[in-house]
Amino acid sequence: MLELNEVLVPVDLSAASRATFDRAQTLVTGENPVIILLYVIDPSLVNALSNAGLGSPAEVARQLKAKAQDEMARMAESAGALEVTQVVSEGIPFYEISRHADEFAVDAVVIGKTGSRDVREALFFGSTAEKVVRVCRQPVIVLSDSGREA
Repeated sequence: MLELNEVLVPVDLSAASRATFDRAQTLVTGENPVIILLYVIDPSLVNALSNAGLGSPAEVARQLKAKAQDEMARMAESAGALEVTQVVSEGIPFYEISRHADEFAVDAVVIGKTGSRDVREALFFGSTAEKVVRVCRQPVIVLSDSGREA
């Protein structure tokens, strides 16, 4: 069986990604298990929110980063003694996930099958999880909405 000492868990702060984080805690093993939480600020979301009048792109990105940091800090606190590293990045989600998996040399990426994306967008362009599976060099564990491996 694959030993998972350090895993990357991309989150979009949805209930599904919180469930993925909870499940990832049961998957890490080893003497010093580590979970790296990654939130990616998608430029297309920043532009859409800015165009909707919610502030300049820089202000919207700052607000998203602050919210992500707060939410990930809460998630990390819930992990007890388990080491949780929190990272906020800006870019195309599947690319940033793959890049950070390489950068941190993780044993695997644990990602939820669905998140907060629109169903129509996933249908026509593919899910972030699907793209990560295609480009990531590390093993990718995709969990269904129920928390089971998909």
